[in-house]
Amino acid sequence: MDAFKIFETFFTQFNEIQKIGLNNWESVMSTMQNMRISNIHETFDKTVELQEDLIKSSLEFQEKISHFSLDTQRKVWDSYFKMLRRS
Repeated sequence: MDAFKIFETFFTQFNEIQKIGLNNWESVMSTMQNMRISNIHETFDKTVELQEDLIKSSLEFQEKISHFSLDTQRKVWDSYFKMLRRS
């Protein structure tokens, strides 16, 4: 797999993660507009839910970045050793 394909795959996955984050943010913002401050328990629950979703999204992103980095390193080293064997 060439470098262009690797980066294309990475940015496609990155774009998907951004879409998920923006969709979550958008749904939370619309929910917040409909919330009544008088119901503090419900507001607290929504806030905790938002924080949980943000952390989950962040961890998923970090996991994908880590996998991408490891996969890229593996491919670089595999290519290096293949090249040495051909010489």
